[in-house]
Amino acid sequence: MDQTDVGLKSVVKALTDTIAGAIDPADHLAREQLRLAANYVDFVRQRLDFIHARERYDLKHYVSLARQLLSIGLPPDMVTIAELRLHLDAAEALLGDPDARTDRTRATAMELAHAVSRIVQETHQTSGQHSAAVDRAVLSASEEKLEMERIWYQPVGFDPAPPVGVRLEDRLK
Repeated sequence: MDQTDVGLKSVVKALTDTIAGAIDPADHLAREQLRLAANYVDFVRQRLDFIHARERYDLKHYVSLARQLLSIGLPPDMVTIAELRLHLDAAEALLGDPDARTDRTRATAMELAHAVSRIVQETHQTSGQHSAAVDRAVLSASEEKLEMERIWYQPVGFDPAPPVGVRLEDRLK
């Protein structure tokens, strides 16, 4: 049985109950850093069960965006089109693999994200007529991604108006 959750709870307890007491009360920076570290370890503990789903969500996000970009009708002679298709094919294959590891999913999502970024850059440099459509596709995809990021980081407490009534589990599907 995996004891990661218990281990992370123990780390947070050690930081807040034992180590915090050993820090000079006058050292406000050290106290603040300790609080931030303990809170982040607790955040990771809360999100641990969702990390693989989060990486798959990111991969699906970039697959969808790549498909949108390819549907715009970008000039086929763009240097980055072949690269985007290559990474999109790899990403789609990985999504179909139920045994794909989290690190491989993350790396594939990042490779596809970089290919998408290069398409955006090349479009702005060489194909002014398509740049508005590319921008719209990116902005449209970014809205949903931003909403998921807000839900993901909600336990950290930085969002002054966190989303209400939306479950992380539902967003990651």
